[in-house]
Amino acid sequence: MKSKGSVDMIGTAALLGLVLFSSTTPAFLRLFIDELDGWTTNGVRYPFAALLWMGPLIYQMKKGRVNPRIWVAALVPTIPNFIGQAAWAWVPYYLDVSRMGFLSRSMVACSIVAALIFFRDERPLLRSPRFWIGIVLSVGGFTAMSLAGAAMPTGSEWLGIAILVTSSLGFGLYSVGVRYSLEGTRPWVAFPVICLYTSVGTIIMMATLGEPGRLQEMSLSFIGILLLSSIIGIASAHVCFYMSIERLGVTLASSGMLAVPFWTYLWAFLFFDESLTLIQWIGGIVLLIGGGYLISAQTALRPFVLGQAK
Repeated sequence: MKSKGSVDMIGTAALLGLVLFSSTTPAFLRLFIDELDGWTTNGVRYPFAALLWMGPLIYQMKKGRVNPRIWVAALVPTIPNFIGQAAWAWVPYYLDVSRMGFLSRSMVACSIVAALIFFRDERPLLRSPRFWIGIVLSVGGFTAMSLAGAAMPTGSEWLGIAILVTSSLGFGLYSVGVRYSLEGTRPWVAFPVICLYTSVGTIIMMATLGEPGRLQEMSLSFIGILLLSSIIGIASAHVCFYMSIERLGVTLASSGMLAVPFWTYLWAFLFFDESLTLIQWIGGIVLLIGGGYLISAQTALRPFVLGQAK
């Protein structure tokens, strides 16, 4: 537990983990587009993540630590999460990794505004100079990275942008729904339930609209990478997200996600030969500095413990 005016090291570590893990997802998904359709990719990745978290969930149930209300309450964030995830898996078929990284965070403002409206205990951030400095630097660096040398979308890229905006809106509502509906529920209970529900939807979509038979044609190494992407991008990233919301609040957890494009661009630069201009590198550095200010702004908040402000 942290006192007001101090830094929550667990929450900060969770936020850093969230940024790092989430940034790999566009690169991973890009690897699958020539072999699998988006429905099948979703139909494997989400259920595998749910399987990984079933053990901890069953353990918590046996210990009597799972409130029965969660099975209904979890439906609220599950619906936008499913919409966001269903759209997200199709984005790499239309956009490159770098553009995915930029546009996927363009709806962060929606999460921040909604969080400040619904959660009174997060509003002290509005009086924090560090928060505003962090927002200005993050948005400035984010914009520089994203627009420097960027060409106007053409052809099917516009469809990709529409799909990505739909995904971003879904994930934005998802983040608010997690705290609004599941406040007081630990991450390793809340996420497994939502993941289980979401997996049912992804399996149905894969069975009805996808080509799951293609999986039999894939090599073991390909399947391994597909499952690894599930471990990093879903099983790990989402729990870090829940821990960030639990201990820092939706506003800071969402604001911190502005740093994701820097790392996404870096993976694209390293593995997909997507070039970075000098302005983009400078923007990335400014973005990281802004992220540091946002993390330090948590000192303006009362401590978050078990998802409840004290």
